[in-house]
Amino acid sequence: MSIRIENRIGVAASTETVWGIIADLERWGDWNPLHPQASGRIAIGGKLDLVETLEGEPERRFEVRVPDWTPEAQLIWVERPAFLVRTTRYFELEALGETATLLANGQILDGLRARDWVVPRRARLAAAFEAINEAIKFRAESV
Repeated sequence: MSIRIENRIGVAASTETVWGIIADLERWGDWNPLHPQASGRIAIGGKLDLVETLEGEPERRFEVRVPDWTPEAQLIWVERPAFLVRTTRYFELEALGETATLLANGQILDGLRARDWVVPRRARLAAAFEAINEAIKFRAESV
């Protein structure tokens, strides 16, 4: 059984502009409340080093693998945050016109313990994904 937590938002900016914000890992600390530090290489098989600051949880440093990405369209990473839990984290961008983008930001959880792991965190993760999207929207529309 998979569990999905996702937030979608319309952004009055091109996918190129939105992607530029997401792909600039060194600046995530300027806008990303969930992952204020990120480094690594966005490439298939690339590794990202992330810091996670989810409200109510201790700060967590971890490395993830990028199984898939498409410039100006998607970034996906996978990790195992707990025993028998696998998460797939993603950003997806869909062009709605030359200066309009639909941005989806979310996480899919799988595994025998996924439900146990996500239930106490679901509302906080959903709020974090919404805050991320609002921050990207603000930055993209301010350019």
